[in-house]
Amino acid sequence: MTSIPAGIVRVEHERPVSVPLRTLTAALIALFALDNILLLGLLGISPPLVVALVLTLPVALACIVWKSMPGDCGISLRTIFVCFAVATILLILGGEGRLIFATADWQIRDAVLADMGMHRWPFDYWLDGKSQLLRAPVGMYLVPALFGGISQVGRDWALLAHNTLILTLLLAQGAALFEGQRARWIALITFLTFSGLDVVGNLIHQWMAGETDWDHIEYWAQNYQYSAHITQIFWVPQHGMAGWSVALTFLLWRRKMAPIGLFAASIPLVALWSPFAVLGALPFAAFASICVVRTGAWGWRDVLLCLVASACSLPAFIYLSADAATVGGGPLPPDGTYGLFLLLEVMPFLLPLLRDRATDRAIMLITAGSLSLMPLWSIGSSNDFQMRASIMALALLALAYADRAGRLERWNDKIWFLALISLGSVTGAAEIARDFRLSPSPTPHCSLVGVWNRQTGTAVPHASYFAARDAMPFRIDPVARVAETQPTRCWDRPWFSPRRDREQQ
Repeated sequence: MTSIPAGIVRVEHERPVSVPLRTLTAALIALFALDNILLLGLLGISPPLVVALVLTLPVALACIVWKSMPGDCGISLRTIFVCFAVATILLILGGEGRLIFATADWQIRDAVLADMGMHRWPFDYWLDGKSQLLRAPVGMYLVPALFGGISQVGRDWALLAHNTLILTLLLAQGAALFEGQRARWIALITFLTFSGLDVVGNLIHQWMAGETDWDHIEYWAQNYQYSAHITQIFWVPQHGMAGWSVALTFLLWRRKMAPIGLFAASIPLVALWSPFAVLGALPFAAFASICVVRTGAWGWRDVLLCLVASACSLPAFIYLSADAATVGGGPLPPDGTYGLFLLLEVMPFLLPLLRDRATDRAIMLITAGSLSLMPLWSIGSSNDFQMRASIMALALLALAYADRAGRLERWNDKIWFLALISLGSVTGAAEIARDFRLSPSPTPHCSLVGVWNRQTGTAVPHASYFAARDAMPFRIDPVARVAETQPTRCWDRPWFSPRRDREQQ
């Protein structure tokens, strides 16, 4: 045994307790797979069969992911706790848990969750003179509807807990892309505050139109919008988390921290959360396919991952495609705002990255092409396609910009970075400020059909959320029907009630 010289003390630094990255990734994939299996219950498949599939397919996918990834990368418990705290705060600020104001989109969302929790599966609606089924991206609602059941409070808190878990896993895995606490804090702050220069666009709109909306300043470009990450969390968390999931698995593959099979499997699995996220991932999937075919960097586990994920998600694709042609869509010729929109929303971040030799130029070129073309196409009656299909590309842009920020040395570059991030953060700050001016969202009383024409936003055609029962490619025999008679009032008070009015009650 070697002796220690007098006066010298051996100090052993214990490594912080951590959770392997592959464990976190496997858990996230299993949760998305679980939603796809639970959809079978909503469609009327025998409960024992659904339970059997729940206990096998998500677990099998998780095991394959765990075995496919290297085990040398871990995320500390401290980092995971920070991610949990950030996720919880953001989702509560977004209105989940019904503690703070929720945006108008939650009027429909609350009704979907309530219908799924209060009625036996499968259920239908009598709408437009025929039996119709709920046909929407319901991935986010399935677990909370099961756990919350008929209790409004139970559903609200189950949704908050469920989404907090998903967002925590996403943020924790994203931390693995950056080395050191400084780089991770820069990445987190950059990602959460990331937005185009909407404040500049809104000032221009106010100057030209004489008035503008400072509660939600992303309306400034009218037909065009690339949503800030705070906006995604507040308005459409299901689309945001689906898009961020495929962006994360893509970057893990690109950094050689995960196999290509993980990225390929994640795309179909998130379709039940957001079909738009799948469409936005296709250009990057095409690039990844070319890379792995050219290099031969794939194996049997990648194929197995794809097969199991496809088996889980096939019912979701059939479900989402039922009567989908009635939604409509097509090309959108650019108008006079298109050039200014790209100039303020994309170019300030993209141009420095394209000049940076350390940036993955191929990815940035695909990102540039995607973000330039997406505003020129529509699906449905609004601009949802460009807002939601762009989520993956915008996430990759934000993370690349954060990575570059951690390498900046010249003060003028640092000042430019801080200026852009500060201007962009006004978008999210406006969203948060509105929360503290308005009361928490009221408890809903109407079903989805009852809310449809009473929502404060634009009522889109029924085809966006419903499909005729006979349009389904397989027979579904509903065991319950949502009541056709609706309460006189869907909410006890106005949705946009000022907080001071609430406090005086």
